[in-house]
Amino acid sequence: MGLGKTIQSLTRITEGKPSKEDLKKAKLSKTNLIICPVSVLPQWAEEIEKMTEGLLVVRHHGPSRTTNPEILKRADVVITTYSTLTSEHKVHTGSAGRDASKKKAAEEEKKKEEESDSDDSLIGRSLPKKKIAPKRATKEKPKLSALFQVGFWRIFLDEAQNIKNRSSKAALACWALEAKYRWVLTGTPIQNSVDELYPLFRFLKIRPLNDWDNFSSVISKPVKDGRSKNAMKRLHVVLNATMLRRTKNQQINGKPIIVLPPRTVEVIPCDFDEDERSFYTAVEARTSLQMNKFIEKGTVMENYTSVLVLLLRLRQACDHPALLSKDFVKDLDALDAKPASTQGDDDDDDKKEVDDLAGLMDNLGIGNAVKCSICMSELPRGWKGGSECEDCQETVAKVSRRKSLLVHQTKKKNVVLDSDDEAEDSTLPPTSTKIRKMLEILEAIYQRNKGQRDEEGNRIPSEKTIIFSQFTTMLDLCEPFLTDAGIRWTRFDGSMKAEAREEALNKVRNDKKCRVILISFKAGGVGLNLTACNNVILLDLWWNPALEDQAFDRAHRLGQKKSVNIYKLTVVDSVEDRILQLQDQKRELAAAALAGGKLAKAGLNLNDLMMLFRPKRHHADESDDED
Repeated sequence: MGLGKTIQSLTRITEGKPSKEDLKKAKLSKTNLIICPVSVLPQWAEEIEKMTEGLLVVRHHGPSRTTNPEILKRADVVITTYSTLTSEHKVHTGSAGRDASKKKAAEEEKKKEEESDSDDSLIGRSLPKKKIAPKRATKEKPKLSALFQVGFWRIFLDEAQNIKNRSSKAALACWALEAKYRWVLTGTPIQNSVDELYPLFRFLKIRPLNDWDNFSSVISKPVKDGRSKNAMKRLHVVLNATMLRRTKNQQINGKPIIVLPPRTVEVIPCDFDEDERSFYTAVEARTSLQMNKFIEKGTVMENYTSVLVLLLRLRQACDHPALLSKDFVKDLDALDAKPASTQGDDDDDDKKEVDDLAGLMDNLGIGNAVKCSICMSELPRGWKGGSECEDCQETVAKVSRRKSLLVHQTKKKNVVLDSDDEAEDSTLPPTSTKIRKMLEILEAIYQRNKGQRDEEGNRIPSEKTIIFSQFTTMLDLCEPFLTDAGIRWTRFDGSMKAEAREEALNKVRNDKKCRVILISFKAGGVGLNLTACNNVILLDLWWNPALEDQAFDRAHRLGQKKSVNIYKLTVVDSVEDRILQLQDQKRELAAAALAGGKLAKAGLNLNDLMMLFRPKRHHADESDDED
């Protein structure tokens, strides 16, 4: 959340070095292991280089990483990712799974390659005098999971919510590591359920709540059974004893622990034009009809994935009608077609495009019938008309036939933020209410900053903006409009290679002409430091307000010197209105767990789901009383 977790962790590393006696007694290495999402691995390396001296740091990631645990034992800090850890854990418990064979293989490897090196990246201002010789080629070298051959002095789980699912591969891998001390770093310890705390307690070895039977009997079951008061009090006692909580409002000796510029969050209501409203109403009617069928048949719980897809379609329709067309099928990746019990198997941050609503619907099943990809109605047996039903194809076709929802206005000279290059003339795709509103906000930001000069008379560069969307195809649609407006932009999403992502971050931080960075919410909503930007536009709402706050704190964090302005775009009379209500429930859950208060309810019930699907009445019906 930008409150110095990284700095505090590095302080612990530098000030808490073990003595030789400590290491001998514990039979562990001196190494500190940092596990983080792949998107923030370069940032950790950069912060260590900037904040410390004399540390030998190994970036243990990628196909060329070492298989020799001795390399890791010599390092002061090893930085790796959740995906690397899960990959090595698979080797550790699979082909090299038995402890005896592992120990023997490790001993043989140590003898053969006592002074071997690897292709791991070494960084640091001061390297130890002892040089590491090149690795010798060996025949039939055993496959080793180096991370599980080392006893670490200290382990940090950064963005520890990555192991919130106790059945995920990431959680199992983290639990299997050996260490003297353990830390978890997270701004969102609870997102959907108190059960998400159990994996953290187990990793930290906090007894007795590190045992699932105990945790379930005194915390999980009472909360689910509506007896949350005592359970939340117990949880609060444990958290008070084990958690160092940092908030932006905390004070020490009457003074704030951190002084940040003000942050304002503005919910921007967006009104559909006539065509968009007609399209959305048609989609909403189809999804509500299908949801009612599930309810009438009593099959809501058996159609878990279908319900999520229906909600996904409503949210996409709020962004842009084109997101529902066959050209944008890839955005189904924003939905994980697995039950909640299996989510989290792929914990690499840039691959995890899972819809967070799934976490609110624990223990639901999924159906296997062939269904329309938009309204989820069952397609006739032998259907060869594509992935959509006939009615949905007709609805989408109406949108496709429109040349544009709005006649493109010729750009004005003062809108061009890159004075060196005028945007080339091009045929723009159809726009949408949210894209138009986005451009209006960017124009207002430009005008607000236009012509300002500093004390020395130098022109102040234009303010920079982060634009978040959970749909990469929405980012695709934004790009030509930004270019046409003369706005220099860059992009960060999970499909990009690590080098390209780092280049994008450097561009928005250092290129004065780059005014906007488009970011996929799941790939860049946590961990990144983007204090070069002081404006944030959220194109679509997320189910979990804590994750939204995490995204906003990419800009509002230590190092920010300007006031931060956040704009949440919300379509009036749509599913997004109901999502705002759902966010209030989620805030209550997190607050109750951290403060020890009684929890009203732990997740979604059938009425909550119906509330999300319920169309709001328009025009003549607006004055009628609602049930």
